[in-house]
Amino acid sequence: MANSPSGESLITRVVRILEVFPAHNRALSVREIAAEASLPVSTAHRLLRELESEDLVKRDDGGWRRGNRLWELASRGSHAETLRGAALPPMEDLVTELKTHVSLAIMDRNEVLYIERMTPNDYTVNIISVALRLPAHATSAGLVMTAFGPAENQQLMLRRKLPKYTDSTVTDPDHLRRMLNQIRREGFAASAGAIISESTGISVPIFDGSEQAIAALTVIVPVGQERFELTVPQLRFAARAVQRRLGSIPTKLPGVIYETNPSPLD
Repeated sequence: MANSPSGESLITRVVRILEVFPAHNRALSVREIAAEASLPVSTAHRLLRELESEDLVKRDDGGWRRGNRLWELASRGSHAETLRGAALPPMEDLVTELKTHVSLAIMDRNEVLYIERMTPNDYTVNIISVALRLPAHATSAGLVMTAFGPAENQQLMLRRKLPKYTDSTVTDPDHLRRMLNQIRREGFAASAGAIISESTGISVPIFDGSEQAIAALTVIVPVGQERFELTVPQLRFAARAVQRRLGSIPTKLPGVIYETNPSPLD
């Protein structure tokens, strides 16, 4: 694979270009793309022309956008697309019942990747968008998927130096360990003001028939208006509806620690 003078492969440079597009809902100029991808303008233009020939990007409104084939290839046989299809009706029900922002997320390495969101017209501050990535330790979705995920992912979170986004972001390993154990006992995670000081995320896991979470359902509400006694049961009901639509129901209930399978953080 041909490398640039900096030693980067062609694939690395192409990925950097494609990563620019999800953050924008408008056509981008070559100079904008080059700046965000940290590439020379001439290199960005050449790679865009090659991507255009395969319909991975297209020229539109005087600039460049993602091409239809990029969406097609990403969606074809995608686990995330299957999960999203199963989650849409339960998510619609949650928005109708709770009148809150609802999102669906999966873990990708040490980050939370949001694959769907629905929102009512209200005043809750919510920065989540589809294809957005956020740090696992600062989101309720990331915390619940880590708590109900592989032990190595939990240990990785506890070993890493974690950035603090607000005064409420928990970064201390001992505090995080206690939080993860509590999440496993209670079956849900709540993160108040950890990314946006005005908002609380409340998440429950979606299981694949085992005790490990494959995704998380989240609602975003204003801090102080959490209503856990109403929100958590509705979230759990929706999560189980998603699992049924996927054809999998866990044999053990979330939030119950069984003596034969203690928490890996104990």
